[in-house]
Amino acid sequence: MNANSPSQGSIGQKVVCVDDSFPRAVWRRCISVPVAGYIYTIRAMGVGTDPTTGVSNLGFLLAEIVNPKNDLGYEAGFVHTRFVPWLDACSETEHNATVEPLHLQDAK
Repeated sequence: MNANSPSQGSIGQKVVCVDDSFPRAVWRRCISVPVAGYIYTIRAMGVGTDPTTGVSNLGFLLAEIVNPKNDLGYEAGFVHTRFVPWLDACSETEHNATVEPLHLQDAK
């Protein structure tokens, strides 16, 4: 599969979050996380390693969510399997009015 495959995403592509059940460990690394059903824009992609499992995977950084960098200077990404390509089910204006990333301090 190439890096621009719709199943993996491409920079600038709009995607919908389909899995927002994040483990507690994410709360130590992120201020905001994606919310299921909301649209996001991929601003960067890269291979990362889950610090809990050690598994490598493709991660997305999202234009609508910017989290602090870790001690190594990296921002935590969100694994690509949590997203599907955005399908134009309704107008982008309707979607833009509703995108609100989940702030973890509010969710505790």
